[in-house]
Amino acid sequence: METEKTDPAGESRHTSSWKAVASLLGSGLLLALALLLARGAPVEAEDGGRVVFSEADLAHVSAAFERTWSRPPTQGELRQAFDRYVRDEILYREALARELDRNDPVVKLSLVRKITLLGTAAAEAARPTDAELEAYFDLRAERYRVPGSLDLVQVCLSPDKRGESVAADAEELLARLREDEPPPEGLAALSDLALLPAAVEDASGEQLGRTFGTAFQDAVATLEAGRWEGPVGSGYGLHLVKILRREESRIPEWTEVRDRIETDLSFDARKAAEDQFYAEVLPRYQVFLSDGVKAVLEGKEP
Repeated sequence: METEKTDPAGESRHTSSWKAVASLLGSGLLLALALLLARGAPVEAEDGGRVVFSEADLAHVSAAFERTWSRPPTQGELRQAFDRYVRDEILYREALARELDRNDPVVKLSLVRKITLLGTAAAEAARPTDAELEAYFDLRAERYRVPGSLDLVQVCLSPDKRGESVAADAEELLARLREDEPPPEGLAALSDLALLPAAVEDASGEQLGRTFGTAFQDAVATLEAGRWEGPVGSGYGLHLVKILRREESRIPEWTEVRDRIETDLSFDARKAAEDQFYAEVLPRYQVFLSDGVKAVLEGKEP
């Protein structure tokens, strides 16, 4: 009597195949479960899922297309755009039905911005009058001060190149400059540092400080305009300077800075409207802080 022979290798391959299938099935079930948890269970809409679109919706879609493309849509384009509009509305309602808007930081920030805009709509729409602009300016005139500016030419002598003779050389060159009054284009040849500008136009004190240093900036503020002066020290060396034009700092007429005033006044009005709206809404809510939060805010150990 013959006994049935078995193939150990075959049994091993058979067992391995079933293990692979079982592993795949298990992975598939886990993936399906994860997707179900992520998507959430279907939710029945309170209105039975009835969504009505009217001619107003179609007009809105058509107008949005025309704003984007600067032309009316064709029949096919209108159909496609309206299909997208319907799709977005259906998905939006399904998201709300599943409460996906809850505890979402992006949605929260968007709603905060929207309610803030609603609360400040009146302030946004109101355009300030000339009298309001002028009154606003009178109370904050310093904010609109025009900084002083000047034009100058300069020659710099470097102690690195001239050593101990730099001061004497500066005095000698100052006398020559006052006597000869060379044109601005010829000054670069007299300077030891070609990288520094020989002429500066319409510069504020702060701009001079950034280019030549604060010591130069402070010294130039005391110089007489219209003649060569110096030497003026800086981190670069000794400068001989001639101020060609100086305009002192001044407070302008309000009409010169009207656009800035209107922007600032609108911003302040919007901020005041936001604060007022919040103050009106706050009493409707009761705000409680835990002991731990209070301790931290008061600078105590929780």
